[in-house]
Amino acid sequence: MNNHLGLNIKNYRKNKGFTQEELAGMIGVTPQAVSRWESEAGLPDISMIVPIAQALNITTDTLLGYNAVNRDDYLASRLREQINGMWDISDTRGSALKCTEFLAEEANKNPMNFEVCLMYVEEVAGLSYYIDMEGLLSNEPQRAEAILEDGIKKGVNVIRYASDNKMINKAHYALAWIYIHKKDFLNAREHINVLPSFENTRMKELLIPELAFFEHGFEEMKESFATTNKMLCNILMSQLHCIAENYAYWGDKDEAIRNLKWCEGVARAFAEIPEYTGDLKGFWKKLNHNMMVAYDRAGDHNKANELCENYLKMVKDNNDYSEEEYETIAKEFRERIYQL
Repeated sequence: MNNHLGLNIKNYRKNKGFTQEELAGMIGVTPQAVSRWESEAGLPDISMIVPIAQALNITTDTLLGYNAVNRDDYLASRLREQINGMWDISDTRGSALKCTEFLAEEANKNPMNFEVCLMYVEEVAGLSYYIDMEGLLSNEPQRAEAILEDGIKKGVNVIRYASDNKMINKAHYALAWIYIHKKDFLNAREHINVLPSFENTRMKELLIPELAFFEHGFEEMKESFATTNKMLCNILMSQLHCIAENYAYWGDKDEAIRNLKWCEGVARAFAEIPEYTGDLKGFWKKLNHNMMVAYDRAGDHNKANELCENYLKMVKDNNDYSEEEYETIAKEFRERIYQL
């Protein structure tokens, strides 16, 4: 527990962009009182703790300095392990529903643990694909709608009350997918439009290497390049996966293979400097899966099977995955099981 109450008030007030006068007006005290608290010349009366926390949109525990982060992170980590153990590659739709309902209970038990609530919202977003595209719960439309609406409700709570911008953006992203699969494109667009965009090239990541160079020299700048390029790699691989997946499933053979090979070439070029890329195992797995799908759709099953076995041999020879992970991937590839 950090018992610097005055400093906590000051930091959270500034984080919200309030002046001392504005905070004072919100809770019905004088600006001088707020100033005394923040300078720790005096402490607020205990009856003011709840109003101050409400005005700053934080919990009283946070205001008083109780660090719940470690506890929340531990719970979220434990739940992720449980979710992984519940997944059955032979029944992706059933697994998605089972995991979603499990996390719904956890989110209801821990409404102020935004990490858990976000996990649930993201699971609902994944489930929305199976509801929309594969007819999951088609015989129980009210149940399906209730799940989607509950995910939306909890996602909105994360956006309103969480203080972590990354978490808020993840919630917007998940809600956009839920609305897309609900065919509510107006609301989907509203959540998409508030997400960060790389159309604005005035990003801090472009200036950080320059700052490093002018402050410390080229060696420091090279380290900054590696950090920035790993983030760029994550964005790039997500875009390449989107291109590859959609051309594989919806494009004709020639345009699908052309675009998939282009994605492969871009990724290989980027991966020539390993410190810029991080771990690309997941990307290569998805790309090879999409290649197989494209050839299968074109009727060239021999080529698809050849790609499948070549990829499985490669990852086995390289020991890229544990034996258990390899068996799951082999089943996914050989049976052409689609996983989000």
